[in-house]
Amino acid sequence: MAKIKREVEIQATPEVAFESLINWSRLAEWSTVTHSHDGPDLASGVGEEFDQQLRIAGLPLQTHWRVVEFDPPRSLAYEVTSMAGGRMTLRQQVAPSAEGSRVEFDVDYDLPGSFLGAALDRIYVERRNEREVEHSLQNLKDLLEGRKPT
Repeated sequence: MAKIKREVEIQATPEVAFESLINWSRLAEWSTVTHSHDGPDLASGVGEEFDQQLRIAGLPLQTHWRVVEFDPPRSLAYEVTSMAGGRMTLRQQVAPSAEGSRVEFDVDYDLPGSFLGAALDRIYVERRNEREVEHSLQNLKDLLEGRKPT
């Protein structure tokens, strides 16, 4: 099992930051999601589900998400599974800070063995996933601070 824990300071209130995390219709603007479907635009509670396609190590992976924690504007957590057999738990926390908000992502995951294939090295994939989490957080910061995410 791999673990990733990253955070970013954002010049936005915790309420604004949290609203961006639960607005599933805008995930592709700042995260590694390529598109979301089969779910509401805005998360509103535990038990909600949706499907989305992620990029993991640059490759597409179909996933199913279920909200397992919902505590506005402080935390949101998901259990994620893939048709290929992988699983992930993602916990997103928002706290007040001197800048406005501190947003933290805590990710635990196991990629499906067939997804990695013989050609991909596990260490490479884990490092790439760490960069993608960092990139998503930076994009969220840019979006909320009025800059165009990259």
